[in-house]
Amino acid sequence: MHTGSVPTRRLERGDCTQIATGAPMPDGADAVVMVEQTERASDGAVRIFTPVYPRQHVGRRAADIATGQPLLQRGDLLTPGRLGSVSALGIAEVDVFDRLVVAILSTGNEIIEPGQPLGPGQIYDINRYTVGAVVERHGGRAVGYPTPADTLDALDDALDACSDADVLVFSGGSSVGERDLMLDLLVRRGEVLFHGIAVKPGKPTVFGHIGGKPVFGMPGYPTSCLSNAYMLLVPLLRRMAHLPPHQPRTVSVRTAQRIVSTTGRHQFYTVCVVGDEAVPAFKASGDITSMSQADGYIEIPAQTDIVEKGELVEVKLF
Repeated sequence: MHTGSVPTRRLERGDCTQIATGAPMPDGADAVVMVEQTERASDGAVRIFTPVYPRQHVGRRAADIATGQPLLQRGDLLTPGRLGSVSALGIAEVDVFDRLVVAILSTGNEIIEPGQPLGPGQIYDINRYTVGAVVERHGGRAVGYPTPADTLDALDDALDACSDADVLVFSGGSSVGERDLMLDLLVRRGEVLFHGIAVKPGKPTVFGHIGGKPVFGMPGYPTSCLSNAYMLLVPLLRRMAHLPPHQPRTVSVRTAQRIVSTTGRHQFYTVCVVGDEAVPAFKASGDITSMSQADGYIEIPAQTDIVEKGELVEVKLF
């Protein structure tokens, strides 16, 4: 019997027939013996070298998925295994939530694209790529936009270009600088829900909406921008994408040295895990290696001024 064929001969007591894995059982058969445990004799008889019991190596219909058994719930993530179970039922299509489109806009006359020659006073765009990677990892589709000139008209046009996105994330232009114009545009075109948060790094952060669509204004400093993307943007994206809350892997280790925190600000402090110790990796808000050379981070509450050497901490791994 081959897979895909329908048996036409009924087996009687003492009969056997060769069958492929996955093929339907012929009537009268109630067990399968692996071919390696048999031998065909010259007279046509088949010798079996192992005990045989009813239903041996037989897959029963509906043994895997029974009628009425819940298979998926609304909001379940379609993992490879779950897609396989959907296919096993012959379902060709299922309704899914679309991936969020997240517009990412780096602002500032000093920002240029990687790959171009770096001129005096210029820096490469880091935030578009770090935030974009976070977005792609947490249910969104990142769309980067060219850095506009630092004028109200150019920034206004840039916001128009991003209007089809579900979420807008811009970096820079949310502190108190003379040329930080994005906050003014957000106030004019939408609503600011908060401006400035008691965290380190990342204090000059703004959140609001334009036309009901969320808008995050991240700090221009790369470490500040990325840390706030983890702490603020990820929960928002996952909620909007109908994904469960992110649960980063954690390890409990002891601090390798004393850490002094800023009073009154919740700190996102990056570390390297070396053996059973957390070694500080944080340098400054503008140093991307504070993140790239770290294994994860610890969170220091605003009311904690000092984490002593040897104190047990929980490191959330990237």
